[in-house]
Amino acid sequence: MEGKTPVDNGDEQEAAERRRERRKLIGQLLIDWSPVLAGVANLVVQHLSR
Repeated sequence: MEGKTPVDNGDEQEAAERRRERRKLIGQLLIDWSPVLAGVANLVVQHLSR
């Protein structure tokens, strides 16, 4: 592997776990904020359709 530092298996597993947790957090934030985002999108559409 040219240009890459060797990574042991434990570090790879920790990185994968952090990625899963980050994806889960982002998904939860999108779900929590979806009504707000829908309202903003609705206002933008109403404003542009005038």
